[in-house]
Amino acid sequence: MKETEDAPVQRNDNPDGNPERKIKRLEKDKDRLKKKVTDLEEENRRLKEQVAEYRALLFKSNRNTASEKDAKPGRIPKKRGAPKGHPGTTRKTPDRVDEHVDVFLEECPECGGHDLKECKRHEDHYQEDIVIPQTKVTRFRHHFYYCAKCKTVVYGQGEGEMPGSYIGPVAKGIAGWLHYQMRIPYRQIRRLFHELFRLDFDPSSAPGFDRQIRCRGDPLYEQLKKLLPEQAFAHLDETGWRKEGVNHWLWCCAVMKAVVFLIDRRRSGEVVTNLLGKKYGGVLISDFLATYNGIICRKQRCLVHLLRLIKKWQIRFAGDKKRKAYFVEFKKLIKSIIAFSKRTAAKAGLTPADIVRRADLIARLRRKLAQPLHHPRADKFRIKLLKMIKELTTCLDFPDVCAHNNRVERLLRGSVIMRKVTFGNRSDNGIRNHEVIMSLIETAKLHSADPLRFLHLLLTNPTQAASVILPNKLSPG
Repeated sequence: MKETEDAPVQRNDNPDGNPERKIKRLEKDKDRLKKKVTDLEEENRRLKEQVAEYRALLFKSNRNTASEKDAKPGRIPKKRGAPKGHPGTTRKTPDRVDEHVDVFLEECPECGGHDLKECKRHEDHYQEDIVIPQTKVTRFRHHFYYCAKCKTVVYGQGEGEMPGSYIGPVAKGIAGWLHYQMRIPYRQIRRLFHELFRLDFDPSSAPGFDRQIRCRGDPLYEQLKKLLPEQAFAHLDETGWRKEGVNHWLWCCAVMKAVVFLIDRRRSGEVVTNLLGKKYGGVLISDFLATYNGIICRKQRCLVHLLRLIKKWQIRFAGDKKRKAYFVEFKKLIKSIIAFSKRTAAKAGLTPADIVRRADLIARLRRKLAQPLHHPRADKFRIKLLKMIKELTTCLDFPDVCAHNNRVERLLRGSVIMRKVTFGNRSDNGIRNHEVIMSLIETAKLHSADPLRFLHLLLTNPTQAASVILPNKLSPG
């Protein structure tokens, strides 16, 4: 019993039971941590480059304001003003004179002398100014008549009269124009009307003005929506919108001679289908949003959006010369496609040299996208573009199709500014007002119609307004 107690006890200091296994586990942890450190350093470098780029855009120096004493020795500073050889311009002489004023002198403005002798010459000075209009009050006295045929007492409607309305069509048209074109809030419109025209109305009446314009424009808006599926190409884009603080989406579809705005809670392909149909016969020009993938038609993806994505990859691979050079060449190739599309759009047809150039651009793009980058995310981006290569080069097949979606983005810009000022809409009526009025105003501008005059015409004669923006075969309904 004693020998058993005195026998040495063997302890297991290695919890894994095998020293080699512990060493391998530590080596794996070391490799994993080393890879994580490398990834974090790469991400930190990329973020620093992005911050430096944004700071350079926000706080770049204004070189045009540098004085001569601040210029470097031996370097001539840039001259201010118009470039050398630039022809001077002045305001054109008005084609009419509403008032003529002769300016005579009785004493010299220099010395005050009264011994003046008139010279046989004169100089005309034309000055244009604004005459602030006064409020016009019109009394429409309706005379009643008895119709023996229908056994009814009837009365007529005066020219420019809006029955039941105490504010006339000119004032309502100006209010709508100020709100939807100049992005002025309703309360500021009321203040402007009071101070300039001495016309007062309650701020809550302004949405009622819009509702009257919209009710007269609803049939025209529905006709414009029916025109969309028949067009050869359509630009489509969307931006955020709000109704009572709830996120919605403002869609804009622009064709050759029509523009349609639509506000919807969804950002899905169902909205695109409602506008263009499930099988659209034309070419859809859009960005790379997956929503547009569901509709069956020819597509042209916005190449300017692609240039922005390429720029992000250039920043990401700023320290990798090989991959950065890849995206630099890719960017030049996309710019060449855009330039070729602009050049052929101005021609009546393609020459044999243009056909060869087009085939060369498509082949170069296919070869460029087929080159592996050996980077998981970059290769995923490259393969995605390779699968949609036809959607990147549709503009080369159809001269009327733009390589970018700038047109509809410019149309959305006004609504984006309006959203920042008014924070969207508060009711379904407000949403419908925005859809209809913005669509009709932008469509009227495409037909070279003055938006202000068009709104007045819409309030007084909707049939004539329809003839401005719709083909002759269509009617307002």
